[in-house]
Amino acid sequence: MKKHSLLYIAFGLVVVLGTLHFIATAFYFYWTLWWFDNLMHFLAGLTGGFIAVWFLFDSGIFYKHPPTVSESVLWALLFLVTVGIVWEIFEYVNGITQLFESYTVDTLADLFFDALGAILAGVIGAKRLLKSF
Repeated sequence: MKKHSLLYIAFGLVVVLGTLHFIATAFYFYWTLWWFDNLMHFLAGLTGGFIAVWFLFDSGIFYKHPPTVSESVLWALLFLVTVGIVWEIFEYVNGITQLFESYTVDTLADLFFDALGAILAGVIGAKRLLKSF
């Protein structure tokens, strides 16, 4: 594995996400800070985007060429929107959505911030991979 792999960045973000989630649950940040859920979805989108870009382009499993920015963003976005929709279905099926009065708005905001993080990961990932090839 390369010294500065995107997977290392994703792993660091997973640690940050886990730590923030632990703190947020202990101090009720999800309920007291209206923007905290958006931050967490953005960071999750960023993390998942880096994982998708690494898996498709940096690991050497699928593509042997550096991705264009549009390729990288497209694949990261497709991956994260799929994961985000599955997550929202999981929340709905398990009754987690009963906590929110306007579930549709919350779901759209969650998917928006997932997508925003994935787009940023796609851009950063493509630029880093173009440098390394």
